[in-house]
Amino acid sequence: MSVIKKSVIIVLGLVVAVFVSLSVYFSQAPSETKASERFITANPVDLAQIEAFSKYRSCEGHDFRAPHLTTAEIEATPSSMKHYVKAKPEFRGTVDQVKAMAPFDGKIYKIYDEGPSDQQVWLTPHAVSPQQWQFVFFHIALRDGLKQGSAVTAGQVIGTANLKRGPDGGTDNFDLAVKFTRPLHRPAIDAPFNHATQAVLDEYRAYGIEPEDFIISEEYRSAHDCPRSDWADEGPFIYFAPGGPDDYVWLTQQ
Repeated sequence: MSVIKKSVIIVLGLVVAVFVSLSVYFSQAPSETKASERFITANPVDLAQIEAFSKYRSCEGHDFRAPHLTTAEIEATPSSMKHYVKAKPEFRGTVDQVKAMAPFDGKIYKIYDEGPSDQQVWLTPHAVSPQQWQFVFFHIALRDGLKQGSAVTAGQVIGTANLKRGPDGGTDNFDLAVKFTRPLHRPAIDAPFNHATQAVLDEYRAYGIEPEDFIISEEYRSAHDCPRSDWADEGPFIYFAPGGPDDYVWLTQQ
């Protein structure tokens, strides 16, 4: 084997070793500082258009669990760890009215097309990092000109809720969640409003909502299973029977 070939093999080996080492290093659980980061600096929705939010660990929709941020374990009891955002009745069936806004300065990380005027959009506040927070909108019509990698600014309207879904072409909700990505792990999940700044939380307080109102505790959910629908085990999700008002936090009218 020539000296050049040996040198190439050594260099490639070193590159692979460095890549593996970095992947393993960044696959560790996030630091306490990273885990508690308050990166949501702007409201992702216009509260004047919103009636209620389903709670973290609610029995709304379908089972939506993911690994815990620091332990990487999945909670034993099925629940929904995202928020269904319930728009006011006058917006039912619209696709261009209820605003979805960038919650921070950052970029569009991923886009998944789920149908006409229906995208799942992941945004991250970090331009380049192996460990990244992600804010996820489900079922929005992304504005023209925005694509994966596009820069966004806090408060920018990036799209509108697709409320024409469902068999009758009209629903009143879309979804949002917060996830955390790192190498060699499934995306973890956390309660979105654990990561909002005081200024954002104050906007909710003006509508009668405190941060703890958004969350059902793991202890409560473990002791109170979500009722399942008659077709609960069909497809990839466990679906829940229709929930009640206690699964939601309701905004007071302004």
